[in-house]
Amino acid sequence: MNKIAILNAGGQYCHLIARKIRELGVFTEIVDFNVPPDSLRDVRGIVLSGGPESVYMADSPRVSEGLFDLGVPILGLCYGHQLIAHMLGGKVHSSEGREYGIAGIKILNNGGLFDGLQDTQTVWMSHGDSVEQLPEGFELLASSDTCRVA
Repeated sequence: MNKIAILNAGGQYCHLIARKIRELGVFTEIVDFNVPPDSLRDVRGIVLSGGPESVYMADSPRVSEGLFDLGVPILGLCYGHQLIAHMLGGKVHSSEGREYGIAGIKILNNGGLFDGLQDTQTVWMSHGDSVEQLPEGFELLASSDTCRVA
């Protein structure tokens, strides 16, 4: 069965993300952010949701050790995007200005994940932190005027 797990970091859009994936005909389950990776062996992909915390704070949510070793695609949104960068050797910092609401992003590599999309997309941003440096082996795919690594 095609199944996507959404790990909930407390973001306000977790259920909207699940609904959108379900509308594509894919079974989607929302689970705790620190779920044991062994319980996710049957998923085809994982989404790390957004959340209100900053990844560089000591008590912020973390995924369980071994999650990145499952061999399935993982998409990080907002906090999830920042946590992936932080845990895998990148750098995250507090942004000079918060970004909240409709924004435009420029797709820098239109193959693969973004195949068929226009070079510019309208998106929803909601964050006060930004990825400053990607982990080794990661590729920059999109950016906005205020967020270099979108």
